[in-house]
Order: sequence, then C-alpha cells, then structure tokens
Amino acid sequence: MTDQALQPGTAHNISAPAKPPPWNDPVIRSVVFQIVAIICIGGFFWYILDNTLTNMAKRGITTGFKFLNTEAGFGILMSLIEYDESHSYGRTFVVGLLNTVLVSFLGIILATIIGFIIGIARLSNNWLIAKIATVYIEVLRNIPLLLQIFFWYIAVLQTLPALRQSIMLGDSFFLNNRGFYMPRPVFGDGFEFVTAAMIIAIAAIVYFRRWAHKRQDETGHQYHVFYISLGILIGLPLVIFLAVG
Repeated sequence: MTDQALQPGTAHNISAPAKPPPWNDPVIRSVVFQIVAIICIGGFFWYILDNTLTNMAKRGITTGFKFLNTEAGFGILMSLIEYDESHSYGRTFVVGLLNTVLVSFLGIILATIIGFIIGIARLSNNWLIAKIATVYIEVLRNIPLLLQIFFWYIAVLQTLPALRQSIMLGDSFFLNNRGFYMPRPVFGDGFEFVTAAMIIAIAAIVYFRRWAHKRQDETGHQYHVFYISLGILIGLPLVIFLAVG
C-alpha cells in the first residue's frame, strides 16, 4: 500500500456541508416555538382577565382596593387590636395579619419546647421513655402535616359538642367545636409597674445566678439558686401589685 500525498489545492476542493433549510434549523425552530408559546400563554391570560372584568362589570363589581374602606359586617373572635363589625375590610386584614403573627410566634416557641423535650426523651436511658419518643418522632415526622390537620379537625374538633352544649370546666372554662374559651385578664391602672417589676426581677435573677456561680468557684459555697430565683420572680411583682392595688 502506498500513501498518496495530497496535491496542492486539494483541500479547497472539499465542499462545506449544505446549510439546512430554516424549518430544519434547531436554533430557528427553538426561537419560533418560544415565540408561539409566549403568544399562546399571553393570549390565554388576556382572555381570562378580559372575561373576568366583563363578568364583574355586568354584576356591578368594581376592581381595585376601594373595598378595603367599606364596612366588613362580621366579627372576629380574637383580635389584638380594637375591632368590631363596623370596622372596614382593611382593618380586618390587619387583624388577621396580627393573629397570624401571634399564632406563628407561639407555635415556634411551643414547637421548640416540644422538640427539645422529645429529643432529650429520645436519648434517655429509660427504655420506655426512649421508645415512646421514638414512636412519636417516627409517626409524626412521616405523616404529612395536612393529614395531621385533617385528623385534629375531623376526629377531634368535630366530635366536640356545639356551642350551646359546651363542656363546662368549672364556671369559667368552656370547650366546644369552636374552640376553648376562658376568661382573659383585664389589666387595670398601674399594671405597667407590675410589668416593670417582672422585667427587673428577671434581670436580677440573671445577675444573681452569675454571681452565685462565680462565688461558688471562688469559695466553694453553694447557694439555693433555684429557690431564691423563684422567690424573686414571684415576690417582687407580687409586692408591687399589692402596693399599687
């Protein structure tokens, strides 16, 4: 076999591949398909919007946020701010937002406490406590939250009696399918002094605990930190409460 050398100018005789027609060009096709998809999606949303506005106009329903200034006409059981049926939809929205923030805040704290307790129980040397914690973790973690909500609503709340047949716990607590009702404290004049005393008591407890631990490291003397702290936490606000009446 002999090698044949390429003659000068042979490379120029090799023709370049033919350019495909536009309908077979992948770049052009992708651009066309994207444009068609955008037009179809935009047309669909435009049809929905136009149809909605037309039907609302036929029924005399206006668009915009002017309805936020109209009277709501319904009450809300729990409200962190003043609210009744005569307030506007805008204030109703604020009430719902504040209630959501409150429930979320309390839920985070409660979930943290429960998670900490269950985690410690899971690591317990007590066989029964550890197994109960394990079952609790594995069952609740593997069940979707939505199913848990349905369970508590259908299997628990719906089985409770109606409002007029509420379960009475003493003379002040009522349980029914709408919830659990109890008296709320009514803070009178001077209660801000009790609140300030509570804050001062907490600060004093923190300082006392640090001082007691430092004193124990220096002298070896132990103080009853828990009982003294409990006395400060209860005693100081109680004294201020009795003083201001």
